[in-house]
Amino acid sequence: MAQSTVSVPSRTSVLHVSGAAREVHLPPERVERTLTLLREGTNVNLVGMRSSGRSALVREVAERLTLEGTTVTEVRGLRSLRDRPLSALAAAGIHISPVAGQLPALTSAIASMEDLLDAPRSVLVIDDADDLDPASAGAIVALLSHRPTPVLMTSRPGGRRQTDTSALTAGLRPGVRVTLDPLTFEQVHTLVHQLLPGGVEPTTVARIAAVSGGLPGLVEAVVENGRRDNRLVFRDGLWIARGDLWTTPLSQAVEPLLTDVDDACVDALTLLAFAGTVPLRAARQLVEPETIAALDDRGLLQVLPNRGAPIVGVFPPLLGDYLTHEGSTLRNVVTRERLAEADLEATTSIGEHTGDGGAAVLVQMLAQHSSAEVAARRQEWRSDPDATNGAALVAAMLVAGARTHEVAAVLRDTRVDGADHRGRAELAAWAAFYCASTGGSRDAALGELEAARSAGCTADGILRAAASRVELLVGDVPSARAALLPLVDDDVDIRGRLLLAAAEVEIAAGRPAAALALLDGIEQADGRRAESATVIAGMVRLLSCDVDAAVRDALAGVERGRADLAPTVVLPHAYVAAYGLALQGRAVELSALVSSVLALGSVPAHLTHIQAALLTFAASGAHWQSRGAYARSIVTQASALRGVRGPHPWMVSDVVGAVVAEGPDADAADVLWDLAQERLLHGFIPAGVAAGVAALEHDPCPERAAVLVRAAASTDSSLLSRLAQYGAALATRDIDELGRQQVVLHDAGLRQPAVRTAVARSIELIARGDTALAIVHADAAWSQAGLRGRDLCGLFAPLDQAVNLTTREREVAVAVARGYTTPEIAARMVLSVRTVENHIFSACHKVHVDNREDLARAARTWLTCVRR
Repeated sequence: MAQSTVSVPSRTSVLHVSGAAREVHLPPERVERTLTLLREGTNVNLVGMRSSGRSALVREVAERLTLEGTTVTEVRGLRSLRDRPLSALAAAGIHISPVAGQLPALTSAIASMEDLLDAPRSVLVIDDADDLDPASAGAIVALLSHRPTPVLMTSRPGGRRQTDTSALTAGLRPGVRVTLDPLTFEQVHTLVHQLLPGGVEPTTVARIAAVSGGLPGLVEAVVENGRRDNRLVFRDGLWIARGDLWTTPLSQAVEPLLTDVDDACVDALTLLAFAGTVPLRAARQLVEPETIAALDDRGLLQVLPNRGAPIVGVFPPLLGDYLTHEGSTLRNVVTRERLAEADLEATTSIGEHTGDGGAAVLVQMLAQHSSAEVAARRQEWRSDPDATNGAALVAAMLVAGARTHEVAAVLRDTRVDGADHRGRAELAAWAAFYCASTGGSRDAALGELEAARSAGCTADGILRAAASRVELLVGDVPSARAALLPLVDDDVDIRGRLLLAAAEVEIAAGRPAAALALLDGIEQADGRRAESATVIAGMVRLLSCDVDAAVRDALAGVERGRADLAPTVVLPHAYVAAYGLALQGRAVELSALVSSVLALGSVPAHLTHIQAALLTFAASGAHWQSRGAYARSIVTQASALRGVRGPHPWMVSDVVGAVVAEGPDADAADVLWDLAQERLLHGFIPAGVAAGVAALEHDPCPERAAVLVRAAASTDSSLLSRLAQYGAALATRDIDELGRQQVVLHDAGLRQPAVRTAVARSIELIARGDTALAIVHADAAWSQAGLRGRDLCGLFAPLDQAVNLTTREREVAVAVARGYTTPEIAARMVLSVRTVENHIFSACHKVHVDNREDLARAARTWLTCVRR
């Protein structure tokens, strides 16, 4: 019998057998939920595949219960001894009678367990219940039938099939089944940053999340092996993935996933691994439906819901890597021959995606699609390396995240002499975008376009539109506007390009009406150009304060981009949606959106400015929810995008830390104000106003506010006008004006700045000595935020600090809010009842309430919004 490794009170008896599994970091909410159920006397069956963190969760829960004085008896199923009666109980150190015969042995085992569980508070833990020998399982069922004890059991997914543990699970009453789903992208992000000291480059986190499928054990295995095999390297303060993350040592972590799988299922998985992500109907051409169902029951396939044609892939993707890299040569050859005979159709889109499932499959499909697109375009280019084929190949390579030297080689080796004028212009445009997006100078980027012009290229409309986009990235608004002139071209398509480019310039200048008029002038737009027009229309709605419509349409655009496997569509729409959600203070939805987009993998090189904005929104959302540690890790990630600039608000990588700095912070305000001045100087009014208002939130300054009011007045944007007036109210600290602006912002649907205004007003009231009225306004602001209150909890933190509760007063207030009586609080905090009463009285006095009920209400809302 092995003992728990934790230090426990001498009165506590602990039986704790733990395996040699790697230490897995788990989301704390999983541990807390399991503990709560067990404390209530509810039996818990944790169901998850191997590497899902089941055993790690059991160890954490057992240690926590032990520290609380609970007797924890742990039994672990042993697959290698399943044919030996009572082997699991014997291995756990439970006494079994040496008298010959099964009945005496069974009776003594039950009696021994009953003695162990006879403590006032006890819990029975059964890890790997699927591997219990039948006699041990029967003994436990018999024990529980007359000696009810809370049970924590772990098992693997079994689907609809009956398993050897069915009788055991049937006996767990009352009981709940808790499925250990894969970690979300945000949880993987947190885990990776726990495992790797320092920052982690954004695409690297996405790649680890993708290959691991979000299984905690595999996340840790990928990180551990990546560091050992130099697939993860530390450069310039960031961890970066290089090459394929698969290495043979990872087999040790992956092979246990196949423990319950017979040879027929392994063959089927191998076929599907080589096939990649395929429609379910195509998978059925390769594998018998019964085998597909069996693999699905075990969690080894993941399905992307898709009306009419679900997509299926091996799960986790690392298992697919194992099967394709480590299988026998003969099996691999046979598999490829079968796939060639099947002649499967390629999946180029997924139609209308429904539901939230299949994230790993979607990421696989995107990678598969972009790789296939690059391969097809490269084949065309090698057959004829002219400018048209070169432009198409470079565009595909940028989407696929090709390396700099690979793109440079294509640009160098593409034949431009005698090229089609349109193809020559397209190639020059992509070369200019790439140069401007990867740190090249303005002159170098524009030089690519001028070289084409000098060579006699007559597709000047394409070159002018490209020059305008370059100016938006590395120049200024007046130059971007001038580069487009004249806005005419005989070709309808090129004329549409010019008008689209002109509309984006007007958006960057804060002129939504002018942008809308330009969009109306486009005669025809289809495909990607139509999506670009929709993105610009979304920005028009944002700048016009029609935020609900902007968010709704942008989210629909994100889904269309996912359906078409098109990151170049997903990212711009995601930016519009994220900006709108941020203005509305919908932080939970904002975090979910940005995480789902960043999880898709590498970002096209010419769209890294959008990635910078999404990281800023992600950090802001975490900050508003009081998740400071997560926000800070995103700040470190954003540092990987050095020097990135874009034309619209927050498309900049080097101020994320200032955005989420704990305010007030004069240094952060100066950083943001420098950005605001630079953006305003170059004509990017919305970007300048947004940065300037953020500076005022950290350090109210009337002179700076006046600059923003004048800048906003030069536009026809109602959003910019309201933000500038909000900033001016912050700067003046006029209580009445803050109250007016709060109403204006709330009525416009701008809940996030409305809440900030309310908090600023309450803090100013406290500073003037009117704490009672400040508390009334704080309560009203929280109520006005409605369901968004918890989304924006972090924005109330300055008010929480202004009330100035001590740490102990805060702890007592939280305990009161949770319904504990004064004696219970005293016992839990090891204080006297009189001391607790004094803390309650002091807290009520500071919060200006007269009773415990009102203190509890404040503690449940804005009063305890401290950073985590």
